[in-house]
Amino acid sequence: MTDMDRQLRVTPLNAQVAIFSPGAPEFPEWETGDEPAVATTTAILIATRDDLAGEVTLRVRIDAAPVDGFAEVLTATLLLSDGVVASGSFLSGEIERMPLPTAGAHLATVSVDVPGEASSVLVTLTPAT
Repeated sequence: MTDMDRQLRVTPLNAQVAIFSPGAPEFPEWETGDEPAVATTTAILIATRDDLAGEVTLRVRIDAAPVDGFAEVLTATLLLSDGVVASGSFLSGEIERMPLPTAGAHLATVSVDVPGEASSVLVTLTPAT
């Protein structure tokens, strides 16, 4: 893994993990609770397995190719105006910040191993042009 490829294991309290702009996140609301992921322009929540089932692996990559064995569940534009992305479980306080090569809008592609009950989450960020 490189500086543009980060992986962490977190306790997914409320069966969710997040990727967001640390400066001013506006977290989305779950409409039904059955969605595999929901987004605003500054934050994405991804549904995971229950925290009692164990930790979840969350990997964030920049400009990377798709990975076999993962299902794409969401594509959204994420505004990261300070050039940093935060990821992890904000409810359990397990958050990691990653500097980006460019600030501004990024296309975020969220893929998981099991939609709605993920134990492994992959987020690819591509700078918008």
